Amino acid sequence: MLRGTFHPMKLRSLLLPLLCACASAFAQQTPAPKFSGFAPHDGAQAAGGNLIPNWNFSDPVPLKFYRYDFPYQGAYANNKGYISQVEYEGKKCAQISLPPGIAGNEGGKVETALVPAIGGATYRVEVSGAMTNFFAKVHVEVYAEDPRDELTRKDTEAKGPNISIMRIPEGDGHKPLVVIFRAQLPDPQGGGKWSKVEREFAVPPGGIIAGKPVKPVLMAIKAFTGGATPDAGKTYFTDFKLTKVKDPAPGSGVRVIK
Repeated sequence: MLRGTFHPMKLRSLLLPLLCACASAFAQQTPAPKFSGFAPHDGAQAAGGNLIPNWNFSDPVPLKFYRYDFPYQGAYANNKGYISQVEYEGKKCAQISLPPGIAGNEGGKVETALVPAIGGATYRVEVSGAMTNFFAKVHVEVYAEDPRDELTRKDTEAKGPNISIMRIPEGDGHKPLVVIFRAQLPDPQGGGKWSKVEREFAVPPGGIIAGKPVKPVLMAIKAFTGGATPDAGKTYFTDFKLTKVKDPAPGSGVRVIK
């Protein structure tokens, strides 16, 4: 063998351990992909019939299945930075920590995973909240697929109010969505202690968007906090429950949503 010539087998034996070590190190340093939180959940009911996954924040992945990043909603472009998972007064929960000047403007919110909605069915919703110096509003929002194309939607909003907070863009396995119904719960009490609010509501069997009939497909619970103050503050939400209590009545009609 000539001096300076590499033998292929010898070169392979030298490089193989190095390549294996590099691959192992890369696998250990590469973080697991983060769950976007926007993909519709399959709606499999937990014990007791609750449709909301990770309803009490018991999953080891903080905030798993919750939706709090809304870059497509101008008023909530910075919302992601206000949300974290903590333990407060004995409960794991979502904390909304608003810096000075935010509560009196856009406020902050956290939403559950999207779960299937059945038109005409009746549901029961429960949420626990704890506020110090802010107020809270809790809704269930029911979505239909938006039949408008992007050009029509932009033209409509150019002539009226921007309704980006009522829409979810296409992605994560669903088409563009628009709110056709919302059910508001009683307001949780303040004072820094846990306060449970609840109600029943019926999902409308259908609606009309831009002259086209639509049907409910998905829904989520939204918890919002804000206040008539320039001060900073924190609000906490947990125990999100949504259960079906009654099937649709035979012969239900279509509700028109203007």
